[in-house]
Amino acid sequence: MTLTAHSFLAGQLCVFRPRSDLARVLIALAPLLGAAMIAISRCEDYRHDVYDVTIGSVLGMTVAFFSYRKYYPRLTSAHCDTPFSGRVDAASALGKLRDEEHRVGSAGSFAVDDLQDDVERLPLRESSTDRARASDRAA
Repeated sequence: MTLTAHSFLAGQLCVFRPRSDLARVLIALAPLLGAAMIAISRCEDYRHDVYDVTIGSVLGMTVAFFSYRKYYPRLTSAHCDTPFSGRVDAASALGKLRDEEHRVGSAGSFAVDDLQDDVERLPLRESSTDRARASDRAA
């Protein structure tokens, strides 16, 4: 998560553009500094082994990198502060259904009389007497 926060801040602040000031770089590095301090404290308190912390950090950075790159261009891009367009719309193009409210209509158009009373009602669970009756019928 910290690499995602770092990448997001670096992209929004345009850190990797030429002549970027030091304050932007320090703000973007703050999440990574916080993660490093937590990792060091876990090792110093003997709560985790150094290998556990290292593998966890590498795994977290890998997932964060691919998660960031799914929605944003690389940080050296001129448009690093703008997400990719159409990523959200791609799900609707695959046949995603609209909300339940849109399919049913508004609550004012629903009438209780529309329910069918002649439909057989089945219990959610079978009781022991129902199972005994079914076994008697089968025999």
